[in-house]
Amino acid sequence: MMEIERQSELMGATVSGIDLSGPLDKATCQSLKTALLTHHLLCFRGQSLTPLQFADAGRLFGKLQVQLLSDYRLPDVQEVTVISNYNKMTTGKPHVRATNWHTDDSYFAQPAMATMLLAKALPTKGGRTEFINTHAVFDALPEHLRQRIEGCRAVHKYQSRRAKAPVAVRTPEEEVATPDVSHSLIRTHPETGRAALYINPNRIDHVVGMEPSDSDILLDELYDFAFQPQFRHHHDWQLGDMVIWDNRCTMHRATTNFDINERREFQRILLKGTVPE
Repeated sequence: MMEIERQSELMGATVSGIDLSGPLDKATCQSLKTALLTHHLLCFRGQSLTPLQFADAGRLFGKLQVQLLSDYRLPDVQEVTVISNYNKMTTGKPHVRATNWHTDDSYFAQPAMATMLLAKALPTKGGRTEFINTHAVFDALPEHLRQRIEGCRAVHKYQSRRAKAPVAVRTPEEEVATPDVSHSLIRTHPETGRAALYINPNRIDHVVGMEPSDSDILLDELYDFAFQPQFRHHHDWQLGDMVIWDNRCTMHRATTNFDINERREFQRILLKGTVPE
C-alpha cells in the first residue's frame, strides 16, 4: 500500500510502497501528481530501474524532454542523461556541477516543469542536495521588495555575466537552440495558482529596463533574502533514491562536502514545461 510521509513543514515527502519499475493504476498516478503539487518534492526509496523504466516512470508525471547537452545523453534513451562529478568539463578533473542556487532550464522560453534524479553512485559520506521553496520566499517577501519587482522581467542566459559556477561548453547547434529569454520575477504556478519568486542566480543576467548597477543591487537583495535558512530543505541521498521536484516553485544546488574523487552519479530526466506567467 502506498504511503506518503511529509519530510518537513516547508517541503518534501517520502513515498513508500511503490515500485516504479512496473505500471501504476490511474488513481495512484493522480495521487502522486497531487502529492508533488502539495509537497514540491517527492522521494521514492530503493528504486532499481533501467533507463527505459526510468523514462516510463517519468511519463507518469508528464512529457519527457530531450535535454540540451548531447554529450550527456544515454545513446539508447535520449531523454535520460548522466549527471556526474566525472562529466566532461574543460579541466578534465573531477568536479561538482551546479553548486550555486538555480532552477533547471530557465534559459529556455519553456523551462522544464520538473526534474527527476535517480541515484546510481554515491560518495561514502556527504553529497546532499539542497532546495529552496520559492513559494515560501515570495510569501515572506517584504512589501517594499514585492512592490519593486511587480511587473519586472529578468533576462536569462545560458552564460550569464553574473554566473558563479562554470557551465558546460555548448556545440554550435546548442548555442543556436538557446537564445536569451526573459521571464517574470513573479511566477504564477499554472496548476495551483500560487505565486513564487522566479529567480535563477546562475542564469539571470539583468532585470529588463534597469541600468546594470541598479539591476545588480536588486538581484543581490532578492538573492540574500531567498537564501535564508528558513526557506531551505535538504535531501541526503541513498542508492536507489528517485527524487522528483517541481522547478516552478523551487531552486536547488549540489553540495561539495564529499571526497570529489569518489563517484557521485545520477541519471536525470526533465519534464516539459510551459511559458512562465
